[in-house]
Amino acid sequence: MRQEAALKSEARRRRRDRRLAAAAVFLTFALFAAFWLFLYVPTALAWSQGVLALCLVVAAGAARALLGAEPRAEEAKETARSWRRRLIGWPVVALAALLPYLHSLTVGFLSDDFGLYYGASHVATMRHAFSTNALPGFLRPLSILLWWGGAKVWAGHPIGYHAANLLLHAGSAALVYALGKRWTGSAYGAFAAGMLFAVHPLHVETVVWAACNADLLSTFFALLALLGADAAFTSEGGWRRAAALAGSSAAFGLALMGKESALALPGVVFLFALFRRPAGRAPGETARAIRRAVGFTLPYAAVLAGYLIWRYLSIGSMGGYRALVGPWNLLFPTAPLRHLASFLFPLNRALVGTTGGMFVLYAVALIMAAWAIWLMLGLRVVPGGRLALWLGFFVLMSVPVWILPAGTMDLEHSRFTYLPTIGLVWLFGDICAGRGIGWKRSGAVLLATLVAAGTLTVWYVTPWRAAHRQVERIVDQGAGLVNELESRQPGVVLYVQGLPSKHLGAQVMRNCLAQAIALKLGKSVSVRTVAPGGDVPPEVFALSTLTSNEYLAAWSEDAGVFKILRRGAVPRAGSP
Repeated sequence: MRQEAALKSEARRRRRDRRLAAAAVFLTFALFAAFWLFLYVPTALAWSQGVLALCLVVAAGAARALLGAEPRAEEAKETARSWRRRLIGWPVVALAALLPYLHSLTVGFLSDDFGLYYGASHVATMRHAFSTNALPGFLRPLSILLWWGGAKVWAGHPIGYHAANLLLHAGSAALVYALGKRWTGSAYGAFAAGMLFAVHPLHVETVVWAACNADLLSTFFALLALLGADAAFTSEGGWRRAAALAGSSAAFGLALMGKESALALPGVVFLFALFRRPAGRAPGETARAIRRAVGFTLPYAAVLAGYLIWRYLSIGSMGGYRALVGPWNLLFPTAPLRHLASFLFPLNRALVGTTGGMFVLYAVALIMAAWAIWLMLGLRVVPGGRLALWLGFFVLMSVPVWILPAGTMDLEHSRFTYLPTIGLVWLFGDICAGRGIGWKRSGAVLLATLVAAGTLTVWYVTPWRAAHRQVERIVDQGAGLVNELESRQPGVVLYVQGLPSKHLGAQVMRNCLAQAIALKLGKSVSVRTVAPGGDVPPEVFALSTLTSNEYLAAWSEDAGVFKILRRGAVPRAGSP
């Protein structure tokens, strides 16, 4: 009787905890929705940080109840085993990652692409390319090596770099599937996770913009490192374990050389080693499991320490976006919350910014809200250890970018979410597996999710193609103007203002106009941008006089040409 009463009491406690967890998560979701959909004010960052911090506190309050969740039924596991034999798996996921982006192959170079290619193409050898820092304050040798190799192999044609981005994205999607299958034992859940990662519209900027190959390289090798960690952890032989661990550590080093966004991977490895153990440990076994997880993480910590030392010696400091560090950023790590909001509501509001388009915006937002609630209700079917692993991955991989700009209304800066949100797609796959494969359980939601996500992705690629057409006009007109001016007077210095920095979230000519014109003309030119945040502020021209070989031009978007606004004064004969 006592045992039966204890079991009933435990069941009541679990039901209470789940209700509390559902209420807490729903409140967090409501705050997200209120801020991101209806109260978005770019200048209100001070109070918005407080709202997001409150969301963090509410989510933390639900942690105990959520981590106590158990799988709802064994039926899903049995059905998943049959899917292993029927599902093709990673080839389908890789193909799905390519299809929505095929029309992005026609997108040429944009903004930073010109500077990266210009710098890499002037490097003579692979060794020099590997040691070149094209971006001051950053160390991304693997990315620069790809730019250098593209200049040598396919003569720097943009389609080569876009094809490389697509292949890296497809490879990462396949690895998401492979890891999800190994960690959950469900081919169906892994398939759902891999497919959502492949077609999620939040990844458009990362895949379509050639300059984001650093994010793709870092993510691909980080996932490869986790696959090696799983192989090492589950290997029984000593030499196989050592080989897998060595390969995994090397892949982690390559991820860091792609981009510094993989810095938190040792923390993920620790969580993986801790929660991969069977549940129901005795009290003394928990401490031993923690010690084993720490020991398993040490090789990755050693690689990270070596990278940080190398980074400091190479660039003279730790580099990064130090100018963005502020008190709010340091006190409240709000990046996970911003990424979660963008993941649940990947809306490019600039595409539906008209009066009629607002109805489309809110209709789509309501559908996404229903999907988000479905995810919340499904949390109870995910085992506590895996839930901690998925959410831990999401939070830890957001830490290296928590001081970076938040995603905007047109999804600019969404590249910062590419790696962290993998934890959320794994969570989605685990929920699908736990709910079951039946059409009335998760099949309909999975199909609707993939169709909606893929449609948005195809739609979101179109601004990048339009941005490329703008860039072509700007570079062609700029090169023609420089040629015309230099035919009259050699050594011309051209100042340019009024350039569009982006188009519906897609990069246009925020940077690197001089390199773009130099590549077009095949020679060095002196072109400087006059714009807010540019290297020559407009007020300089209000307080000084241009010299005889200097010109100020403005880009006219309506006419599609540069117009000369001012030219330098021609010195009089006999003047000094």
